[in-house]
Amino acid sequence: MKISRQTREIINMVIFVLVAALLIMTYVVYPLNRTKAIMGRYNLDDYNEDSLAVNDPVAWTEAGLAADSFMVESDGLTTLACLYVAPDSTTCDSVIGTVFLLHEDGSNRDSLMTMAEQLVAIGYSVVAYDQRTTGRSTGRYHGDGQYEATDLEEVIRYLDMREKIHHPLAVVGFDLGADAALLTAHEDQRIDRVIAVNPYLTTSRMLEMLRQRHDSYWFPFYRTMMWWWYEIRSGYAAPYRELESIEGVACRTLLLTTSDAMGDPEVERLRELSDADMLRLEIVPTDNSELMYQIRSFITSND
Repeated sequence: MKISRQTREIINMVIFVLVAALLIMTYVVYPLNRTKAIMGRYNLDDYNEDSLAVNDPVAWTEAGLAADSFMVESDGLTTLACLYVAPDSTTCDSVIGTVFLLHEDGSNRDSLMTMAEQLVAIGYSVVAYDQRTTGRSTGRYHGDGQYEATDLEEVIRYLDMREKIHHPLAVVGFDLGADAALLTAHEDQRIDRVIAVNPYLTTSRMLEMLRQRHDSYWFPFYRTMMWWWYEIRSGYAAPYRELESIEGVACRTLLLTTSDAMGDPEVERLRELSDADMLRLEIVPTDNSELMYQIRSFITSND
């Protein structure tokens, strides 16, 4: 059965339209929606900077912690809601060091209250803050650790100017917070120790891990398209961190990650580039009490 020329043209046009629609859905509509879900704050659609909750430390003070709140302007666009927690002067003669706590993705500073309590109890002052795009801090989209590193550096500078930093200064970071800690240590020599729990290490690895965490569909050039649309949405233009961007650790560092991730190229490269005496790699415990024990032991050790 022969098909007329006009019918063939109609079929070809329909196929062209369907392919074009598929490409638009795959490379425009879907990544636009997923970048908002993966890289934006959880309440992005309802976000209004003027309606953010007040930087109130009441949850911490009710837990018996002497917490003072303060705000730090980071990059002219981001305001961080911070807490400074001092040890109890009736039980501690002096502050023996300062620990910064940077929460994991999708959480906020309140998730670290128990850890702060244990550190304060042994004489450390603790700084915790809602990272950009979370809690009481401003921002619509988080970064891949580079902007979070800028935030950390600004908070350290703010407190150091007010003589609130006591050495040794340790930073404990989770996920993006871990990347912020590792990156900031290269720029700020005031950091003496870093505990990095499940860092991403590269932009590629972050996008892949977030894809799996958020059950996003893979498509060709997934990471390239996601980062491109993310930059358009957010207005951020941070360099894409590749495997070759990884540097050895800048201070004594404990990196905790899963057993499966120990063989990842990013972790292997960090190990190869770091002084063996400076980097300790261990599997992150599933039990929170064991995790706290590892963190506290590393912070308080004299090696």
